[in-house]
Amino acid sequence: MVELAAPHVTSAPPDQTADSTATASPESLVNGVPRLPEWVQRVSASVDLESLGDVVTARCVAVAFPQHADDEDFVGRLRASILENLHGLRDLLCGHTTLAEVQLKARLDFVTAQVHLGIPQTSMQRSYRVSFFTMWEAWVDAVRAYAEAADLPRDESVSAIAALTRAVFCYQDHVASQVAENYARMDEALRRSRAHVRQRLIREVLNVDSEALSPADIVTIGYAFEDEHVAVLLPDTGEEAASRLVPGLKQAARARLALVYPLSLRSAVVWLARSNGWTASLIDELRAFLCREKVTASISGWHPGLDGFRHCLEQAREIERIRAAWGDFAPPVIQYSDVGLEILLLQDRDRARRFIREELGSLADDTVECRKLRDTLDASLRLGTHVAAAEHLRVHEHTVRNRLHKAEAQLGRPIADRRTEIQVAIRLQRLLAAER
Repeated sequence: MVELAAPHVTSAPPDQTADSTATASPESLVNGVPRLPEWVQRVSASVDLESLGDVVTARCVAVAFPQHADDEDFVGRLRASILENLHGLRDLLCGHTTLAEVQLKARLDFVTAQVHLGIPQTSMQRSYRVSFFTMWEAWVDAVRAYAEAADLPRDESVSAIAALTRAVFCYQDHVASQVAENYARMDEALRRSRAHVRQRLIREVLNVDSEALSPADIVTIGYAFEDEHVAVLLPDTGEEAASRLVPGLKQAARARLALVYPLSLRSAVVWLARSNGWTASLIDELRAFLCREKVTASISGWHPGLDGFRHCLEQAREIERIRAAWGDFAPPVIQYSDVGLEILLLQDRDRARRFIREELGSLADDTVECRKLRDTLDASLRLGTHVAAAEHLRVHEHTVRNRLHKAEAQLGRPIADRRTEIQVAIRLQRLLAAER
């Protein structure tokens, strides 16, 4: 379990005079929220919201939204909504605002994103529990630290923490109720739309354990699962932009049907269906179209039936993992056949490590020198010339030649004898190193 750093808190100076009581009498309540003593308000204002926002965001992602941890847009919206809540809560604790005046534009924007991605309300509720507990912890720690430093009476400290606790959870109840109502309203509106129904049904199709779809459900989706499929994963293209590419994709592949499905706020997958099979030349035309459109994409192999529909998406996602390992060398469009060997070897991590060691020998060692030699070797094999490799690595051509001589010496055989295997081994080395 990863330990998260606590947010930085700068308490008010302990020599300031504290109020004599923190008890919330009925007349000290504003909309059911206790009016906090002046010293508690000062301490509340001292909490570092930016630091606390980072902690809350990390915990919410880990507990409620782990599948979206790599979606920068999603995490960004989550953090914006959390910071908005933190500022709203601080204003309430400091007596600058009331519950009735709380505005939640960023939080409602985040709810819209949740509904669009089909994230269940249970995840939202879990994130709220984690979020407000973490906020409460931070403010209570700040109040306790101040009380101890100022040597306040125990009863006064306990009363202050009790009033603070009530204020925090009054705010939570108010905000969570608003958000839940908005979530339910938007979800209901989307459920009535054909697009949202299709998305829900596609999620069920992708779930291997889900029950078989009815004929009516298949008609609603509007796609032929019995055909032979290819998946085109677009990691930097959202659903709307992906839909605009569909006519060109269908024409390039002579596909009779296409199906678009959002994977995140900024990525989507397009399945293309053909009833009379696929050929390598059709995939080449598909690739050419994507290159002309300057779109980053991963193209799966072709597979038939419902299982093939799911397998195509799995292959496209595997390609994206290899893309990450290629780094700057990754071409915009990658086919499954380009990386099939890496993907195959990664099915067995021990076998992959043996392959790396057998192909690279001591060149696989995790040292600065070996990393330089591997990077130079990879650049030379990919780009074809010492000059191009030197330009890419921003070193002199003679440096590239010297490094290649050293690499060949460590390999113990001519580089040209095992070009493909060496390139694959270097990419596998990067992938496995990134997993550690």
